[in-house]
Amino acid sequence: MVLAKGLRPAQVVSVILAVRLLSVFLVQTWYVPDEYWQTLEVAHKHAFGYGALTWEWQKGIRNYLYPSIVAVLYTILKFTRLDYPDAVVFLPRILQAIISTAADYSFYKWSGKRKWALFLILTSWFWFYTSSRTLLQTLETALVSIALSIFPFKAGKLGYYEQENNNWVWLACLSVFVRPTSAPIWVVLGAYNITTTNQGRLKLILKSYLPIVLISGGALVALDSYIYGRLIVTPWEFFKFNVLQNISSFYGEHPWHWYITLGLPAVLGTNVIPLLWAAINIVRRPKENKIGLLLLIAAALHVAVHSFIPHKEFRFVLPLLPILLYLAQDVIVPWSRKATKWQLYLTALVILVGNLLPSLYFGLIHQSGTLKVMPLLREAIPNNRSSILFMMPCHSTPLYSHLHTNVTARYLHCDPVPQNTYESEAFYHNPQRWWASEYSTRQTPTLIVLFDVLRGRVESLLKGYELLHELPHTQYPKGEVGEKVLVYKKIESKTKVQADEIVQ
Repeated sequence: MVLAKGLRPAQVVSVILAVRLLSVFLVQTWYVPDEYWQTLEVAHKHAFGYGALTWEWQKGIRNYLYPSIVAVLYTILKFTRLDYPDAVVFLPRILQAIISTAADYSFYKWSGKRKWALFLILTSWFWFYTSSRTLLQTLETALVSIALSIFPFKAGKLGYYEQENNNWVWLACLSVFVRPTSAPIWVVLGAYNITTTNQGRLKLILKSYLPIVLISGGALVALDSYIYGRLIVTPWEFFKFNVLQNISSFYGEHPWHWYITLGLPAVLGTNVIPLLWAAINIVRRPKENKIGLLLLIAAALHVAVHSFIPHKEFRFVLPLLPILLYLAQDVIVPWSRKATKWQLYLTALVILVGNLLPSLYFGLIHQSGTLKVMPLLREAIPNNRSSILFMMPCHSTPLYSHLHTNVTARYLHCDPVPQNTYESEAFYHNPQRWWASEYSTRQTPTLIVLFDVLRGRVESLLKGYELLHELPHTQYPKGEVGEKVLVYKKIESKTKVQADEIVQ
């Protein structure tokens, strides 16, 4: 970390911002539908008056804070007439990159402005991959990181006499409303704060926790209730649908140990080694690592709670990343003081290369077709009377947030319907029957988007269409997701073309 010596705060912020903005333009791949369908599509509908809302917004399990922020950005673009498609696509990501920059600088300050902490957070492949995405988990992680940087940890005896900053409670409340999955972290840290406070426990609860929770929670409940048109508490609706009714299992299930054996190792990459080293040190000498033990317990509870939920995803442990990287740098720093220069450079090189390779592959190559197809569709739309059919698994692409054209767009639905067949499944059972039912009384679509694995099954439906684009998507096709994304365009009859030319 010799190269990082003597960096001033403005320089650190500039370096972080440069890396986060770089991710906006380097990360050009599809990750999960929620990046678009739980933020951008919602915001686009509210700002521009057209768009699509998934079942989560009809049931009221999502909070409107983040989409509302993006909607304000869209509205500014709309009234200044600067709502060019590229601006609509990239400005929300730039906004999130700025928020992530604030989170990263907060993480750097929390670590005591250690250079290794800065290095780990900037080189983390999964954070580079997600830090500029408009995922709810990305905002949640940023809020967690900022809150941790001002949390009143008690480091040594003097810590019990220092003035406590309770503003972390505001951020904790926001993070839980944005995405309730961070709640286990705050349960542990809140209990620790109450038992170690120097303000008096009852005073802390009545004069800090309760007013902050009521004001912030009340404001967010008011926001949601106003937009939904009924009194609603979205974290409770989220818990009811995803946990009590286990609706999340509709989208896949994994074994209980998945986060330990696959989820966390994949997210951490090479950083799993210093993390294991840190965990061993904490378990061996807990009295000497009280803050480390507290963070380890918070992380363990988070993993344990989410392990009991059958549906699991890598992004669900993203809020743990600041905690786990803090623990990792906490063992690297004392080791680095005794290490030789070649050991330091070798360690930095291994961490950098180990994170650079997955960053480039997942950011530029893996699952790129469903994003690259959107500007091509925009260019291929002849007029606003055109229509597009996405003949692929539900929410495989963004929609109006990337088209930014008010045309009819049809996609296969996959709303959870227990004991019934959802539309996407019914389509893949019999595409011809679905097509006959859908287009028996209406005009067939102008453009069709599909994965190459489906082409052989729908060749009869593609008669009268010509192949317009063939885009690489993934080297690891699975199920209904193929290696390539195909775009077909309806062949216009000569008579129709001549008639259109006369009208023009």
